[in-house]
Amino acid sequence: MNNLTWKYVKPLKNDNAVECFEADNGFKLPPDIISYIKQNNGGRPDKKIFDTEVSKGRLLKSLLSFNKDDLETVYDAIDILKNENTKLVPIATDPGGNYICYHTIHHDIVLWLHETNTTERISDSFTAFLETLR
Repeated sequence: MNNLTWKYVKPLKNDNAVECFEADNGFKLPPDIISYIKQNNGGRPDKKIFDTEVSKGRLLKSLLSFNKDDLETVYDAIDILKNENTKLVPIATDPGGNYICYHTIHHDIVLWLHETNTTERISDSFTAFLETLR
C-alpha cells in the first residue's frame, strides 16, 4: 500500500458534489474514485511520478476540484474533453495540461494528452494508479 500525504485539499462545499456531477453528465464513477475525491478534493500528493504503458516518468499535479468556484475544476476539464473524447472523465491533472481520466467504456485509468488527443493506459483502477506513485 502506497501511503500518500495530500496537501492543499479543498473540502467539498456540497457533500453530494460528486453525485451531482455524475447525474449532470450521465455516468457513474467507481467507488474508489469517489472516496479519494471526497477525502482529498483538489489535493496534491507527496508522491507524483508515474508511468503509463507508453511513457515513463510522468507527473501528477493534483486532483481536480469538484467545487465549482475553485481554480482547476472537473467542470472546466469535462468541458474541454466533451469536445475531444466523450468517453473520458477527468479526475486529475499533470503540470502540462493533460488529464488523468477514468475511461467509461474500458473502466480503467488513462492519461489524456491534450496536444494529440490521444490516451495512454495507466492502470486497471484509480487505487492501483495511486499505489504506483513514487
